[in-house]
Amino acid sequence: MNWWLKCIKNYVTFEGRARRKEYWMFILFNLIFSVILSIFDAIFFNAYIIPGKMGYLSSLFGLFVFLPSLAVIVRRLHDIGRSGWWVAGYYGLTLVCTILAVIGLAMSIAGSSTGMVLIFVGFVAILIAAIWMLVWMCLDSQPGDNAYGPNPKEVAAVAGAQGVMGETAAQPAAEPVKTVEAPAEKQADEASEKKE
Repeated sequence: MNWWLKCIKNYVTFEGRARRKEYWMFILFNLIFSVILSIFDAIFFNAYIIPGKMGYLSSLFGLFVFLPSLAVIVRRLHDIGRSGWWVAGYYGLTLVCTILAVIGLAMSIAGSSTGMVLIFVGFVAILIAAIWMLVWMCLDSQPGDNAYGPNPKEVAAVAGAQGVMGETAAQPAAEPVKTVEAPAEKQADEASEKKE
């Protein structure tokens, strides 16, 4: 939940880097909240039950998380060393391919066989772009600093190590251990002193 809140606090922060865990936890909690809100929409507003009835809570939540979602995708791309403009390219390609598919559908309805080809090409291009983006979202952080800032995974590891070191330094030092001679050793030492 802390990762989701971190993304919400960085509502429109498109600078810096976001590690895999931050991105995927944000996606997971968005999915959980969307399912819960969809259930509430169905119960209280009859959404998804009556055809054409939209879910008000789900729609408001989608608007609320749109910019944080976009920002965390850009920061995730920065984390693997890619420009955030790839997101614009992805959505631009999706828009063009959707328009292409709609034109293909209209041509198919009109009786043209070329329409099915346009629908297929548009669908395949969107699918390839989505898989490409998914692979990028699954890649590990680029080690060290890059053009977008320090590696957040390494920064967290250093902060964790300093936290552990700080706790250790704050503990009182252990008292020195006192050795006690056994009585047999003491008598042997006294006997050897007497002989000398």
